[in-house]
Amino acid sequence: MKLSETHGQIREITRRFAQEVIRLAAEALDREERFPVEIYQQMGEMGLFGITVPEAFGGAGLGVTAYALVMEDLSRGYASVADQCGLLELVGTLLSVHGTDAQRAKYMESLLRAKLRPYCITESDAGTDVSGIRTTATRTTDGWELSDAKLWIHNAPVADLAFVLARTDQSAGKRGMSIFIVD
Repeated sequence: MKLSETHGQIREITRRFAQEVIRLAAEALDREERFPVEIYQQMGEMGLFGITVPEAFGGAGLGVTAYALVMEDLSRGYASVADQCGLLELVGTLLSVHGTDAQRAKYMESLLRAKLRPYCITESDAGTDVSGIRTTATRTTDGWELSDAKLWIHNAPVADLAFVLARTDQSAGKRGMSIFIVD
């Protein structure tokens, strides 16, 4: 596949950042089991989050080829950093497609500038197989009540809110799930 000039620039910028910043920090990050907030802040400033999020919502609007190039080169530096980028891309895309105008106004900018938001999927009996999740959301007079538990949540120690997947309609199977923004 022949890459466009824009794709070539994205690859070059991301590859250089991965080699000059991420790769140099990788060994220490593993040894210290440290969360590299400073690396994610730099990535946010560089615009590496929200690659596929439409420009109208603050993203780059560049599509999946650009996203794949970013992920490939970030992974060359340290796969855990790429994983976080992928998580933010997922949350940003979900918010841009399914969020309300008020939610996008409140959360999108900080999300794309590396305010790390966990996406809570994994459960003890289901792992990451969303078809087996037990977390449910029940409508109440005050909004929604979530029940059950999640584990192995990315970014939980540094987050101030999370995106939580829960069942809202048992009879609808896998289509009966919704994502909740939880402070």
